[in-house]
Amino acid sequence: MAAAYAALVSLTHTLNQILHPPPAIHIIFDTDQIVSLRQKADFFVDFLENHSSTSGDKRIEDLQKRIGGAAYTAEYIIEFNVRNQILAGSFVDREKISNLLFEGLYTSKQEFLFIEKELVEFKKDHVQHKNSTSTEASSSSSSSSSRPLLPIGKNTMVGFDDHMVEIMGALSTDESHLRIISIVGMGGIGKTTLATHVYTNALITEYFPIRAWFTVSQEYTEKEILLGLLHQIDNTNRNDAHVTNDGKLGDKLYKTLFGRKYLIVMDDMWDIKAWDTVKRFLPDNNNRSRILVTTRLLKLAVDFGSCSPYQLNFLDEAQSWDLLRQKIFAEGRCPIELERIGKSIAKKCRGLPLALVVIGGLLAKSKAEHWKYVEEDVTSAVYNQDEEFCMKILSLSYNRLPIYLKPCFLYFAVFPEDYSIEVPRMVMLWVAEGFIRQCGHKRLEEIGREYLEDLIDRNLILVSWRSIIGAVRTCRIHDLLSDLSRREAYKENFILSGKLYNHLHILSDTKIRPTRLSIYGGRWKGTKLMPYRSLVPTRSFLSFSKGDLTDYNAHQFPLLRVLNVVDRYPKHDVLQLINSRYVSCMGPMMLMPSSTLSRLWGLQTIVVEGKLILPIEIWQMPQLRHIEGNHINMPHPPPPDDVQKIILLENLQTLSIVRDFKCCEKLIKRIPNVKTLRNVCQTIGSNNCLRNIGLLHKLEELYMECPPCSGEIVFPCSLKELSLSECKIPWEDMSVVGSLANLESLHLWNNAAVGQKWIPKEGEFAQLKYLLIHKCELEIWEADNTHFPCLEILSLGYLNLKEIPSDFAEILPLRRIDLDNNNSNHLLASSANEISEQRENIGYDSLRVQNITSGALIIWVKRGTNLVVCGGGHIGVIITSGNQRVETRVATKDVNPECDEELTILNPNESHPVSLCMTTTTWMRRWEKQSLILDHW
Repeated sequence: MAAAYAALVSLTHTLNQILHPPPAIHIIFDTDQIVSLRQKADFFVDFLENHSSTSGDKRIEDLQKRIGGAAYTAEYIIEFNVRNQILAGSFVDREKISNLLFEGLYTSKQEFLFIEKELVEFKKDHVQHKNSTSTEASSSSSSSSSRPLLPIGKNTMVGFDDHMVEIMGALSTDESHLRIISIVGMGGIGKTTLATHVYTNALITEYFPIRAWFTVSQEYTEKEILLGLLHQIDNTNRNDAHVTNDGKLGDKLYKTLFGRKYLIVMDDMWDIKAWDTVKRFLPDNNNRSRILVTTRLLKLAVDFGSCSPYQLNFLDEAQSWDLLRQKIFAEGRCPIELERIGKSIAKKCRGLPLALVVIGGLLAKSKAEHWKYVEEDVTSAVYNQDEEFCMKILSLSYNRLPIYLKPCFLYFAVFPEDYSIEVPRMVMLWVAEGFIRQCGHKRLEEIGREYLEDLIDRNLILVSWRSIIGAVRTCRIHDLLSDLSRREAYKENFILSGKLYNHLHILSDTKIRPTRLSIYGGRWKGTKLMPYRSLVPTRSFLSFSKGDLTDYNAHQFPLLRVLNVVDRYPKHDVLQLINSRYVSCMGPMMLMPSSTLSRLWGLQTIVVEGKLILPIEIWQMPQLRHIEGNHINMPHPPPPDDVQKIILLENLQTLSIVRDFKCCEKLIKRIPNVKTLRNVCQTIGSNNCLRNIGLLHKLEELYMECPPCSGEIVFPCSLKELSLSECKIPWEDMSVVGSLANLESLHLWNNAAVGQKWIPKEGEFAQLKYLLIHKCELEIWEADNTHFPCLEILSLGYLNLKEIPSDFAEILPLRRIDLDNNNSNHLLASSANEISEQRENIGYDSLRVQNITSGALIIWVKRGTNLVVCGGGHIGVIITSGNQRVETRVATKDVNPECDEELTILNPNESHPVSLCMTTTTWMRRWEKQSLILDHW
């Protein structure tokens, strides 16, 4: 149960927090009691991790609910009483509150002890039950020869022709040894359908005299697999069901297959154990026998190791429409009047064959006038048509997750559909929510990123953008899986998400409140929330559209830990959130002078989209992990005295964007573990020595804009990404950058480097994968393929450079050269094309040369406004609203925002003008933008 596990892990973090409070916070508590409770919490976390696969057992589910309830209650008691202690006016009041804390935690510990006794009994019964069921399974087992999950029929498979050709080719290669070919993709994408078409293809049936298909799925025994294969290979073996020795069955399978050419399909594999169970009984006859595997888990497919997995991607819009049309109409012909709405519905299925097949079945039985209702909410229509079928396929992926990944997956319910999710922010939220269990000396954020990669490998989460150094920057989730996360999260009272007006009846309830509340739209004006009477208060509030906070204030959610809104937020309300761990809102936010910020005893992350002025108290808050703002004023740390010791912000990892950052040694040593630093300096003086940046030995990402600093700057060797602007480092001094052994990405903006000639030194830039040079002095560049041996992407703009070094054609990893289309330097384009031709002549992979034009127009759209974007030719306009992409890639699209929103319109081709027409019922205004050109950001 994800909610119980998340509550327990969060409790362990809170208990650690009370044992190690910030120095400015003085909490009265019983240390032995807290330590004892922490041990109990760890015991239950271990139990849930080891028994998460016993779902369906009513007894264990009841115990999990009790564990989760006890953890929620204990954490509530701690945070409620600590908050009251921090706000108390005198020591006497704090001591009275501490007695309440002791009494409350004593009751919580007793509840944990009662549950522990029941768990001990459960473990005994579970072991006995397991032994008896294993005996029964060995004496009575049936074959599991199974059929594909998706029906086989005419034209069922669309868009996978190339995959089918490749897989059939891999099955019939000249390689004589036994090979394993794996097909990977998310549930419902068509793995089984594709494997079935390959398996039943006439060429394959002729090529492999012996064939067998076994669907492994979730529950299996060695005997079931062996019998299932034997039954298909030789029907006379059905009498072997009485054989109790798996080894004898395995030997029989081995002897049956020995010397014969065979194809075995292992469908729906979930772990390597199933393969380890059967592989020793599959002989390598050196006769081109093959194993074909389907799985949702990329890591599992890689573990087979025989050849690279075949990753099934989503269908494109044309393929989606083809499949949908064929499922609706027997002859595949669609009436012209239904084609537009049909294509729209197909597009909203997001390329998932499962959704297209189900919707096709629905539309085939629907009248034409009902299609518009399906178009309005395709996801709901899919579930309403065949919920059991869809949930059976999709929920397998969730049910098979390790317990520690389930809260992370459910958390995707907080994001609206089709939302572009910033991975660093999401991981910060996971950490603040307390989902991530400490493991050794790893940072919680590092563990969180590993969790995300695991979800990606399981084909539950989709990568939108992965940086050149391999880090996932943005991700998204398919609409059907997003709906699955919301359903499961609501079921466990883990997250309540959606439009505000859909949930007013729940928010007005005095006894039940959602643990986490995420609002996609709607105003609070007139909303009346009753005082709390529940021991599980709302801990997180997230909002994704402007104007949601009309009547909102901190008193409605006094124990809030996560606040994430896209509105301005009153400073005094933020400072009332004593238990807050994560605060993100619009700015400006002035916390000067002393603002009682240090009372927020658990604050880890503060993000302000605007100016952020921090008080000197910030140096009394060692729990801080991330500070982000568009313009941060950070005070100089106070000098130590006899009373106050030097406090290191050892947890601080992100500091962005700091204006006039004082890089003195004393300050740098206070933030020893910063990984990301974005810094803008107006002046450099004796107290602002950039040489001290080299003392940040954990720094991996640095953006720095500063006045000329030749000879005054040192970078730490840990840097992986570096972006410089206005520094005016002479090209002959670029060794200060080139000598960084771990540097993979380098951006040189606006005179970051100066001089006419650049001759890199041999052995430098050894790991550099991405190099951007933009608006810098550079006319001659003398280099060869040994200077940038790992370079993959070269981006150049607004340079007087005559040519790109011709030897770059021999840099093996180089795959792309980007040239700014706004630049009038035609010599660079000719040079890049010549390099591309040279690569083809020497037989290297092709090099893509592309012209980049960046442009953006930001406008405000009022409620009820209709926005039309159009332009000449095929311009491919992209419209985004905040982080959420408005669904269009075409030249003309109507956009109807529900409330005041900021829309950003990007035009990737400057040669085609874009016109905007905004209309309401009373007026019309028109803007013509012949050129949408901005500097890169």
